[in-house]
Amino acid sequence: MKLSTRQITLVGILGAMTVALGLLPVGGFIPVPTPAGSATTMHIPTILAGIFEGPVAGAIVGAIFGGFSFWRAQTNPNPVAKLMFSNPVIAFLPRMLIGVVSHYVYTLARGTRGRFFLMCVTMVALGHTGYWSLVEQSQAVRWLAAIALGATGVAAVVIINQKSSKQGPALAAICGSFTNTIGVMGLSTLFKYVPVQAAAAVGITHGIPEAVVAMVLTDLIYRGTRTIREQ
Repeated sequence: MKLSTRQITLVGILGAMTVALGLLPVGGFIPVPTPAGSATTMHIPTILAGIFEGPVAGAIVGAIFGGFSFWRAQTNPNPVAKLMFSNPVIAFLPRMLIGVVSHYVYTLARGTRGRFFLMCVTMVALGHTGYWSLVEQSQAVRWLAAIALGATGVAAVVIINQKSSKQGPALAAICGSFTNTIGVMGLSTLFKYVPVQAAAAVGITHGIPEAVVAMVLTDLIYRGTRTIREQ
């Protein structure tokens, strides 16, 4: 697919923003005492690229994010994080999918059928997370957690879509952010770098705050750039 001049320009700007966030002492990577080593805001330019210019642009900016994660892992003092992000599959694949998922969620969220589909996917994904994050509990507790998280996810999709400035951007930001969290921790579990329970704990403690920050900033930026984008 050939990129237009506008797409190339925006990819360059958002890619530069990604690198700048990564180089800041606090901003792109926020140190926290978990196996992942840090929470991030570096996924936000990738989300914006997917929303504004499509899945290819989103994947390219995501690849820049992944490349920075891979480079940073070589000097990371956290041994688990160094092991995780030195694996190019973990460093690149989830990051590239952020922009792709954000684009298609943004597109789906503007239609009734698309919103219904998103609610179903959210319910299943959160329900699955709730069930498997409590492997040491009884079946009743695990199913209760799954139902509670699934219902919360459906309610969140409805409320966010109603309250955001325009249907699409806020939901796209949340789904893009969770794509990053679930992708990184899921692959880390698959490669046996971290146990399932630790991955679930990191997913909750990192994923929810990161998604909320992404949702708020993406919605604000979307509203703030509306005039420029409509020209």
